[in-house]
Amino acid sequence: MKIKKGSRVSFHYELRDEEGNLIDSTFDIEPVIYIQGEGEIIPGLEEFLEGEEPGFEAKLTLPPEKAYGLVDEDLIVFAGPDNFDDNVEIEVGSAVETEDPDGTTVLFRIIDVTEDKVYLDGNHPLAGKTLHYKVEVLEVH
Repeated sequence: MKIKKGSRVSFHYELRDEEGNLIDSTFDIEPVIYIQGEGEIIPGLEEFLEGEEPGFEAKLTLPPEKAYGLVDEDLIVFAGPDNFDDNVEIEVGSAVETEDPDGTTVLFRIIDVTEDKVYLDGNHPLAGKTLHYKVEVLEVH
């Protein structure tokens, strides 16, 4: 059966950055299961798998626009250290949750800390990056 909109797909992947460093892999754990056409995986990968069948193996390179998007400079903001609850670790790499005016939870990563400012990035950590995948389709239903 070929992958088409509404198909339940099981696949393994290996993800590497532009330097070839391994970011993630499912080959030694459970495969990813998703529904084709529902936006459950990144757009470029979903487009690439369309029409393929179990047993399909390939490598692909995705530009940021087809993966996690370009870096949105509007999502890089700063706040004063006094804007954080006492239980929040203010250090580079820490994740901080907040709510936007609509009440939606937004996740930020702390990317820099100075004496009077904490710089936060609301972009996905892989935004702006070209990604290299190795995929293997296991099942299509």
